[in-house]
Amino acid sequence: MVSLGTIVLILSIVLCIHALSGRGLIGCQAGTSCNQVLGSRWSFLLGTVPVSALAMGAYIALLFCLLSFDRLEPDMQRFTGRIMLVIGGAVFGSAIWFIRLQRTLIHAFCPYCMTAHILGMILAVLIIFWCARRDISGRALHFLIGLLLSVALAVLQLCTTPKTLSERGFAQEELPQFDMDELPVIGKSDAPTAVTLLFDWQCSHCRRIHLMLPDVVRELHDSVAFICCPVSLSNECNPYVPYSADQFAGSCELMRMGLALWRTDRDAFREYERWFFGRDLPTVGEARNKAQNLIGDEALEKAMQDPWIDSYTMKALELFGRTSVNGKAAIPRFICEGAWLVPDADDAPSLAALIRSFAQ
Repeated sequence: MVSLGTIVLILSIVLCIHALSGRGLIGCQAGTSCNQVLGSRWSFLLGTVPVSALAMGAYIALLFCLLSFDRLEPDMQRFTGRIMLVIGGAVFGSAIWFIRLQRTLIHAFCPYCMTAHILGMILAVLIIFWCARRDISGRALHFLIGLLLSVALAVLQLCTTPKTLSERGFAQEELPQFDMDELPVIGKSDAPTAVTLLFDWQCSHCRRIHLMLPDVVRELHDSVAFICCPVSLSNECNPYVPYSADQFAGSCELMRMGLALWRTDRDAFREYERWFFGRDLPTVGEARNKAQNLIGDEALEKAMQDPWIDSYTMKALELFGRTSVNGKAAIPRFICEGAWLVPDADDAPSLAALIRSFAQ
């Protein structure tokens, strides 16, 4: 159990350092499901305390109890065993809560978090058997107390965590702009406010936000339109991304393919867009087959070589780079009149409220 507890403690420390410093983790680059979980508002308690710090404290206390148990007097051993049961119950219940959060509210999974949660649950079960072998009384009661503590944590998070969260910034100089007739638009072209949306076709967070946008436009009574500006999170074509996760392989091709469809046949592009976002993330090969079926192989290849795509890419990358702070390449990113916003919202009304305050 000491070895298992040490592994989970190390994971908790790594996650806590990431939460406090923003340092990247392998496989948790911007746009990944992992980054979506670790960057969500649910990763903090009361908006300031990383939940991984609470886990760190619990595992340090648990390891201390385990390592000191045999040197204690019988009465203190019983007391220490009960403390371990309370911690085990809290760890078990909290693991269930955070797994459920990832599944139902964040709609993404962090492999580091899931590993810590699963190992924590196994450790909690082992604590029950360990205490049973040492005849620690009140095992069910003290484990239940721990479960109730995890319920209290869940209630506290639900009551104090805001429905929306965002990372904001302002550019010091005028930013490149796109016209509504250059790129796909969600909303009416005569809307009084135009918001540029930077997104990657393969970014899970982008996909979730993208699907909310038609409802956001309705919530805001057609006062806002979104100019859909694709960029890539692969450093094959984006020098502002220091390195790429495997999941963004082919991102550059998807960007060019979408732009080629838009330039060639806008009705075909809209069908492609509905197909792409209306299902599980397709592979690059599946996306290419769909595009070829819509406009033909030769037309697609010719359109992807359009010099306009290269000039667009340079302009979009300039916009991306000038709204990236301290090397952070988080998207989706809304940009309006020199201000930029990376949103996190559970639903369209929450996102609409965020956009309303941002675009004023």
